[in-house]
Amino acid sequence: MSSVAFSAGGTAMAQQAVPLRGAVDENVLQTQRNAPPAPVRRAPVVAAAPAPSPANAGGIPSDPYEPVSPGALPNDDAGTPSTATGTANDTSLSSGPVNNSRTLNPRPTATPGTVPLPADRTTAATQRTRPLPRALRNGQTPATPTTGSIADDTDGNPRVQRESRDSVSEPAIERRTVRPDPDPFAPFGIRAGTVTLRPSISQGLRATTNADGSSTGKSAILSETRLRLRATTDWARHSAFLDFDGLYDKTLSGQEYSAPNVGLRGGFKLDLGDRTTVTGEGGYRYRQEDASAPTAVVGASNRPGVQELDGTLGIRHEFGRFFGQVKGKVDRTTYGQAQFPDGTTLSQKDRNNTFASIALRGGFEMSPAIKPFAEVEIGKLIYDETEDSNGFRRSGMRTALRGGIEADFGEKLSGELALGYLRQSIDDERLSNVDGLSVDGAIKWSPQRGTDVNLGLLTRVEGGTTPNDSGSIFYEGRLGVKRQIRSNLSVNAELSASLRDNKDGSGLDKGFGAEVGATYWFNRFLGLDVSARHRVTRSEVDTRQTSESSVYMGLTLQR
Repeated sequence: MSSVAFSAGGTAMAQQAVPLRGAVDENVLQTQRNAPPAPVRRAPVVAAAPAPSPANAGGIPSDPYEPVSPGALPNDDAGTPSTATGTANDTSLSSGPVNNSRTLNPRPTATPGTVPLPADRTTAATQRTRPLPRALRNGQTPATPTTGSIADDTDGNPRVQRESRDSVSEPAIERRTVRPDPDPFAPFGIRAGTVTLRPSISQGLRATTNADGSSTGKSAILSETRLRLRATTDWARHSAFLDFDGLYDKTLSGQEYSAPNVGLRGGFKLDLGDRTTVTGEGGYRYRQEDASAPTAVVGASNRPGVQELDGTLGIRHEFGRFFGQVKGKVDRTTYGQAQFPDGTTLSQKDRNNTFASIALRGGFEMSPAIKPFAEVEIGKLIYDETEDSNGFRRSGMRTALRGGIEADFGEKLSGELALGYLRQSIDDERLSNVDGLSVDGAIKWSPQRGTDVNLGLLTRVEGGTTPNDSGSIFYEGRLGVKRQIRSNLSVNAELSASLRDNKDGSGLDKGFGAEVGATYWFNRFLGLDVSARHRVTRSEVDTRQTSESSVYMGLTLQR
């Protein structure tokens, strides 16, 4: 095609250009008109190069094809090698497209009277070869080609050594994502089947200004030992727990004092279907009677021991958006002997009593997280002795009416709060009834992750021991805050307040307390505890006024 362009440049006019497919006879056009339409082929059309112009058509004809190897084409009768389109002297036009691709295997000419269709692209691509260099067409000897691939040229492109398959790391089929422990200093616990036991023991020293917490108490340095055990289950449907907390103080120097305080509590929860739940809880506690209590024996050289045993059992069922609950409760309280400096003792068996009650609660679901309720409680307080040492019959009926809200916002907020009225009647007509406001509740609130706020409210009736004394109503509230500063450092603070409404005409006893502390964990097993507290009680009776300040430092081992 380049030779045609150079030969025709300057002399041939646009009107003299030969058609792309060469000359077409009229009989061919007439045959196409009369012939039925041929099926359309899907192969792409390959344009053929224009045929060389005849000698009488004007212009410079292109060079005929000359094979490189002699004998590639047969000689004509005159002995001259024939060309792809005919003999060397043949100047007639072919009836079909002329092959100017200079290939060794020329495309066969079309049959006269028909228009040849383009060959298939795959066939054409197979037959198409790269044109020979002009030097080969002129008979020159080509240069010796270089052997090998480009990568063999080590001077310009050094050969890349193949790496050993053993040195190439293979990616893992399954990758395990290691997530950080949210509480890296929490105890592991001791696993026993589906029960996990988490024990801990603390040992430290406490310096206090009032060893026994009485109005006449003196300073001392105490050795404080505390043992805690907590067992929990991980059952799929039900749950149970068991807690033990034991505290023992012993004087190392200063005022002589020793006081054990032991508590054990357990409970369970059974899910009987989707809407019925059975709960049970029981506990035992041994403590020493509070020196500022109005029931404390005046002049005793010791603080008598008090044993408390309680148990509850309840069942709850939901009716659509409403629910009902029945709970039974039994409390047993016994008092130890009081000792005096002269060696005499005083029995307090007439104070031993048992309280049994049943409470009915009903409410509705305002939302999945808020459930208002109303509760009524009826019980009986029974003393072991029909009459005490002073001849008073102190048994009687107890009634209470409360209303409150149950809240369950998951980890954010949970618990309940109830307000109502409480009345304790006494069988002896010489004694007045004990009644007053009832406030009870336990709320857990977490304003943000790592911060926990606990609120506890308690109301209880205390019986009297002196003549013409009906007893008192005791209120207590505690507000505790715990903040996780770091994964191994936490700080805590607690405020407490108490109010005792005495029915013997001695007025109100008010108590206040504050405590701050911190815990630093060296690892999962060993931690350092420090704390400081101050407690004070104010009363119109001098023997009930107390004040105490103390600091504590100790170590805690946990598993």
